[in-house]
Amino acid sequence: MAEQTLVARVNDDLAVALRAREQETLDALRMLKTALTNKRVELTRDLDDREALQVVTTLVKQRKDS
Repeated sequence: MAEQTLVARVNDDLAVALRAREQETLDALRMLKTALTNKRVELTRDLDDREALQVVTTLVKQRKDS
C-alpha cells in the first residue's frame, strides 16, 4: 500500500476528530485544511508533500509569533 499524502492524512484525521468530537483537534485540522486548500487554489494544482509541509511550517511559525 502506498503512503498517504499529507493532504489525504489531514482529511482522514479530520474525519476521525469529527467522529470523536475532539473540538481542539478539529479546529486545528480545519484551519490547516483551509490553508492547504487556499494554497492549492493559488497554485491552480494539487500540492505535493513538500509544498504541503511548507504550509504547515508557515502556520506553526505564525502561531509561535502570536
